[in-house]
Amino acid sequence: MIERALVTLALQATLTAATGKPCGHGRLPLVDGQPASLPYTVLYPQGGPADGAPLADKAEDARLVYQVTVVAARTDQAEWLADRVREALLGRTSSGQWVNPIPVPGMEVWARALLVDEGVDPSGGDDGVVTGVQRYELSVTE
Repeated sequence: MIERALVTLALQATLTAATGKPCGHGRLPLVDGQPASLPYTVLYPQGGPADGAPLADKAEDARLVYQVTVVAARTDQAEWLADRVREALLGRTSSGQWVNPIPVPGMEVWARALLVDEGVDPSGGDDGVVTGVQRYELSVTE
């Protein structure tokens, strides 16, 4: 059975390591017990279908959707971090391997796709908070 919580934790760790910025799970990330300073990302699990194993295969499969929200003080910061998130999740080497693996014990994240990139919403810029939303689908097998 695909354990979404394990995939979520691995994705959160990958985003943090690859972007160099904190990533919260459904909320503002904490750094050393204190609220992270801008910019940062917030990861929101969105659902997705899990398929039972076919007769000839005992491995379960799932297509899990995640929203990554970029939060920054300025539009250029938000665009910069949104670019880092795309690179972190979609970047490949010249041989076609993922630049940033998403290691999940007992599972393999074998495909990734950007479903939606809503761009950056600068409307909160006067208040010092600019956001951007991206949604990704991860294909996972046991």
